[in-house]
Amino acid sequence: MIKKIYILLLVIFLTKIAHAQYGCGIRRICRSGLNNELYWNNSVFPKPFKEYQVYGRDKTSDPFTLLYTDTSIKNTYFLHLNANVPSNKNWEYFIICLYELNGSCITDTQNVASFNLPKSKIAYVTVDIDSEFPVIVWEKNNYPSFWYVDLFNDNPIKTGITDTFYIDKISGGNPKGNSLKYVIAAVDSCTKRWDYLPEDFHYTINLKGSIDTCKNIINLNWTKYIGWSDSIKYYYIYKMLNKSNYYVIDSVSNSTTNYVIKTTTNETVDYYVAAVNSKHLNYRSSSNNVSFVTGYRNSNQGLKINYVTLDNNVNINIGFNANSDLLSINILKSTDAINYSLFKTLNNITSPINIVDLTELGNSRVFYYLVSKNSCGIYADTTAVSTNIILENLQGTGENKLWWNKYFTWNSGIEKYVIYRETRLNDVVINPFYQKGYTIDSNFIDNVINENLSIEKLCYRLIAVENITGFTSASNSVCIVGGLAVYFPNGVVSPANSSNFKPVGVFIDYSKSKMNIYNRWGLLVKEISDLKIGWDLTDLNNNFAETETYVYEANIIGLDGKEVNKKGTVTIIR
Repeated sequence: MIKKIYILLLVIFLTKIAHAQYGCGIRRICRSGLNNELYWNNSVFPKPFKEYQVYGRDKTSDPFTLLYTDTSIKNTYFLHLNANVPSNKNWEYFIICLYELNGSCITDTQNVASFNLPKSKIAYVTVDIDSEFPVIVWEKNNYPSFWYVDLFNDNPIKTGITDTFYIDKISGGNPKGNSLKYVIAAVDSCTKRWDYLPEDFHYTINLKGSIDTCKNIINLNWTKYIGWSDSIKYYYIYKMLNKSNYYVIDSVSNSTTNYVIKTTTNETVDYYVAAVNSKHLNYRSSSNNVSFVTGYRNSNQGLKINYVTLDNNVNINIGFNANSDLLSINILKSTDAINYSLFKTLNNITSPINIVDLTELGNSRVFYYLVSKNSCGIYADTTAVSTNIILENLQGTGENKLWWNKYFTWNSGIEKYVIYRETRLNDVVINPFYQKGYTIDSNFIDNVINENLSIEKLCYRLIAVENITGFTSASNSVCIVGGLAVYFPNGVVSPANSSNFKPVGVFIDYSKSKMNIYNRWGLLVKEISDLKIGWDLTDLNNNFAETETYVYEANIIGLDGKEVNKKGTVTIIR
């Protein structure tokens, strides 16, 4: 029996030498409770396949025995039932693959206890320049028991990867934000994972940059590639100009992590850095990219005075494009439109901004314009001059004349000036400011002679309206103190048109004024105590007066206490 075994082993050994290039191999021997599981590769041989023969022994002192045969080349699994009864045993196995014409091959003898899987390690991690996704690459694990790898950072990312690379679109890491780390762990055909060590982690290169657009200098800074120990040969610096193609501009040593570039103006430039492994030149790790626009400054981006208006004090409203490169804005001020001085400097600005000039109450003209500096400290923009509106007035007999300086700040011009009026009695507002009229001229006449106004003051205010944006500028307020103005209409009246005879005027104190009507002989026809109603053309008996000429005598008292006596004739016609 022993002689037969030696002969079999000799045949096996010679067959193995002759056909090693075609042989099958054991992938993994797995303990599964009381049983053992065997996995092997499909046999490859140029002649027709006959069968697999599985041999095994649980002691090195015992001969191998045939445990299993299978004539299907597709079957590569054997369940060795009760191999570990009553406890785990140190089984050894080998497999013979038989072919027609006495062809065969044999696997190495494998021990269930010493069957280990070599670790899979990352070759390099890189950032895809086009998609900006991290890509993890590793060498293929050719050990027979290898099945797949699992990918981790601090947490599991992906399991069951049978390829030799992975594009990380799901872990949530942003290679532009910081350096990302990855590690893989090999899993054998028994689903046992051979875990990693901290030194197995690889980290992406995180590139950051800054630009000094005043000096047109770009500073690149990056994190060192971690994962190759000290096996970095050098770093390449790549550049792309105006979104064309990347090209190498320089290489730096493995200890360098920064680079300074002098640029020209008005270019769009992109950069990335690539590390090259000194032992495997095909191992390369690219960083994320950074992009800059060189020498371009948004200094002259709509800086303007939106409007100057009055709201208790003079207000200057300033606007500009939010993308403007503004370090500061100086507000220059003058009271004569000739001699200007610095009023205020604005820093840390947002648009729009409203500045209140507490020194100006709006009763005289004041002029402003703006000068801005960009972040290089260079004066970059100057606006047109703007000023407030001063409203002036002149009281006439029955009409009030208003005029003002035209508002000239807006390029699109004035849509209209809106005039507002307010009435007051004993300094109490009777009717707050309401729109009285509008014009495109710089003057306005308010005819008040036919208005029944129980007032002592008429106050006015003006609002200028811009033609497109609707910006407004408010003037100061002016008030006309009530002065008595009164006259009587022509002395012809007719009951047919139901018109009463009464005085017309402004600032009349109707509660104190009165009028009497007499006939041609001087006899009293009617006493009138309410001049708002006037004479209704009736006599003392409330009968219509006769058609003839009558005399009126009126005592008119003004709101300011002044007294006016009026006397004249009025004729009734039919």
